[in-house]
Amino acid sequence: MDEAEAELVKAEVIALQAVLMSVFRRIVVDRADLAPLFCQAFDEAETIMAGVAVKLGLDAPVGSMAGAMKIVEELRRAVIPDESACRPVPTAKRDEIAPG
Repeated sequence: MDEAEAELVKAEVIALQAVLMSVFRRIVVDRADLAPLFCQAFDEAETIMAGVAVKLGLDAPVGSMAGAMKIVEELRRAVIPDESACRPVPTAKRDEIAPG
């Protein structure tokens, strides 16, 4: 892969991150009852990456793994700026929020 192709791949990754972040953020704002689901998904992503590191026999994350973990943390903060949203919404409250 030459430099121009590498730059194109970087641009595509950044664009996809922006779209995913925007869609996820919109869902979390519009459907607060789904916020805990996104919290769990980010937790699971971190668990998967830690598992991959263990399988690779890494005592400490290598550059790419540490970079990936940092990106997941940044995406989480962008999508879920208030961690209190990670607590499940009580059923009665959820029924009030859910569209009829």
